[in-house]
Amino acid sequence: MPEFEPITRIRIRATIRGFDGVLSDPTTLECTVREPDGTETTYIWGTDVELVQADTGDFYVDWDASQAGQHKYRWQSGGTIVVSFGGSFNIRQPRF
Repeated sequence: MPEFEPITRIRIRATIRGFDGVLSDPTTLECTVREPDGTETTYIWGTDVELVQADTGDFYVDWDASQAGQHKYRWQSGGTIVVSFGGSFNIRQPRF
């Protein structure tokens, strides 16, 4: 699991491909981030400017991580391409 210093901007990326392996845009896409205290924030593609499309099938959210501990994220797409995947990263306790 990647580990970062407190007050770091983390780029959370999603690459979406069809069954043929070609980068494709889903009909819907959400990214949910759960902070160590259980707070969840969900970004919706086409609604929230924080969920950015860099190119066809290439998306990201820049997350400003301020809480120490494990952060988890989940991507969920629907419509033309249905997929769900996620990951996590850790923010260290401040050293001073």
